[in-house]
Formats: sequence, C-alpha cells, structure tokens
Amino acid sequence: MADDERSRREVRILPAVIAAGVAVAIAVGIVAYAAGHYGERTKTLPTQAGSGTVAVSYPKVSPQVAAGAHTFVQFACVQCHGFRGRGGVDPAVPALKTAGQSLTVAQLTHIINHGLGESANPKQPYMPVWGEVLSKTQVASLVAYIRAGLPPVADTQPVSIPQGQGAAVAGAALYVRYGCINCHGPNGLGGVPNPLSEDKTIPPLSGGDFRGEFDTDAKIAAVIRSGSVLGKAPIVSMPHWGGILSDQQIAELTAYLKTLK
Repeated sequence: MADDERSRREVRILPAVIAAGVAVAIAVGIVAYAAGHYGERTKTLPTQAGSGTVAVSYPKVSPQVAAGAHTFVQFACVQCHGFRGRGGVDPAVPALKTAGQSLTVAQLTHIINHGLGESANPKQPYMPVWGEVLSKTQVASLVAYIRAGLPPVADTQPVSIPQGQGAAVAGAALYVRYGCINCHGPNGLGGVPNPLSEDKTIPPLSGGDFRGEFDTDAKIAAVIRSGSVLGKAPIVSMPHWGGILSDQQIAELTAYLKTLK
C-alpha cells in the first residue's frame, strides 16, 4: 500500500521536475544568446588580403559624428583625403587629422560649401563645391566628424570593387565608391540641381546628348581626368580625377558608362 502511494507521488512530481529543467535550459540559452549578441563591443572584419579576420573596437560617438563618418565615405571624401582623413592619396590633397583643431566650425563649413583648390588646373585635384549637393545637416555632421578627430565608426567601409567580373562591373562599383552617383544620379540619369550652371542641373551621363558629345572612350576618359567647371563660382563642379584614379579605374568607369541607356 505504501509502495503504491509512493509511486503515485513520483508520477505527479516527475512532470514538474521535467518542466523546471526545460525552463532552466531555455533561460540559460537566452542568457548565452544575449551575451553573445548584445554584449559585443567589437566587430570582426575580413582583412584586405582576405586571408583572415581582425577584431576592431569602436569608441562611442554621438549620432552626429557617426552620421558625418558615413557621409565622409558616401561622398567620397575618403577617396581623396584618405582613410579617416590621414591623407597620402595625392600631394595636392591635405590630410584632415589636425583640421579639427586648426580650423573653426565656420571655416570648415565654408570650405565644404564652397570648395578649395585650383579648379583651373586639370592636373591638380581640387575639392569641389558641395553646398548645392549636401544639406546643412550633412555639412554640420561632416564638420562634427572632422572636429572629433575622424574617429573610427562601424560599418563605414567604402564599397568594395569586384575582381575578375569584367570592367563594367568594376566600373559600376567605382561609380558608387567615388561618389559619382551623388551628383550624376543612379544610372547616370542626372537631375541634381546646379543653379549657377547654364542648364541649372548637373548633366546626366546617359542619353542621346551625352552619347553624342562623348562618342569615344577617349573623350569619356578625358572628362573624367580633367573634370568640368561650367558656369560661375560657386558652382557644383566635377573635380579632376586624374590625380586620384588610375588609368585602369578610368577605363573601368568608361566601360560602365557605356552600358547605360
């Protein structure tokens, strides 16, 4: 009789024990997931050679500084001023690491809005006028990023260039990486305002007019190298890319532009 009662008790207790064990297992799993995903303070990135990965730590920055870091990459500032503004791309383009201490907010804002350098010399890269392309908020974010010393910010790597997939594919990526898309639009459709130019907009890089004027690879490559200044200053002018882009990159951009409508 006692044995029967003990057996019935064990049968009643067993489901509760199993349920408790399952609950503990689930709780442990949730804690482990949270520790692995929400507690990360580093980001693992592939090395440039693709042979391994490296863990990169990022300091905490304000949303405005983070936005400036993304704009710095999106509008190809990084392609001329170097990674995090360290320079080394071309002797005519200065590094920006000390600009935040040597220039005021007003001075940096004026340079971004009005450009800087020798636009009349096609052999010297110069900074174009961004005042008609960037908003006041974007300019302020760029200034905040520069004034903060251009700190590392996660997910601000420039678009990678595909290898071994043809010149046009590489050129399409270069079109984004070097910021051509910001002024000439997706697929070279144009339409970005340029009030002081003759036609009031930045010209498209597709369509009949472009095809008629730039009807050879050499003509397309020449305007990429030398840039274009149409109208009176301050104007949204195309910078001289000859000192920044290699001959191969210019050929790849040319190949891409020839695929457009």
